[in-house]
Amino acid sequence: MADTLFNTNEKRNLLIIDDEPSICKILEHFLKKDFNVNIKHDGSEGMLWLEAGNETDLIIADLHMPNLSGKEFLKVTKASNLYADIPVIILSGSDESSERIQCLNLGADDFMVKPFNPMEVHAKINAILRRSKRYS
Repeated sequence: MADTLFNTNEKRNLLIIDDEPSICKILEHFLKKDFNVNIKHDGSEGMLWLEAGNETDLIIADLHMPNLSGKEFLKVTKASNLYADIPVIILSGSDESSERIQCLNLGADDFMVKPFNPMEVHAKINAILRRSKRYS
């Protein structure tokens, strides 16, 4: 699917940051066929991975993580010239409207509530990448 979407044989790179191993396993299982999936277990690990020069086309980050929360991660990445244009999907166990609004206002491209349908996550990734500045 990704091959026809971007007319290339190269898989896009995803960075998934979540402290719940089961969420990481589910996402990796459903996304690894079409994407190169990189897993980190908290926001600090995710930032260190980015700062090491690893490139990613989209980030999926949990809202409530140790060391660097999803909101803090969003603030840091969106304030950076290097990472500001990387699309971010926030995952949360909370369906609080105020949390969704805050994350979207901080620069998240989408907000999904756990539990989620992995096929919907896949579809949202494709939709966001189609619109992304990085590919237009």
